[in-house]
Amino acid sequence: MSEQLYSAEAFSNNHEHKPSRGCVYIMTDMTEAQVEALKAREAEENPDRWLKVEAQG
Repeated sequence: MSEQLYSAEAFSNNHEHKPSRGCVYIMTDMTEAQVEALKAREAEENPDRWLKVEAQG
C-alpha cells in the first residue's frame, strides 16, 4: 500500500494576501514527514500563518 499523501494550504491575515482571500500558497503530494517539516518551518519563520492540511485521495 502506498503512503498517504496530503495537501497543505497556507493562509495569512496580512494585507498583501487579501486578493487571494488570505491564501499564501498550496502544496500537494506531501508525505506526513514533509507536512510536519512544513508546519515546523512555518511556525518558526511565519508565525502569523496557519495551515489547512487535508488527506488526498
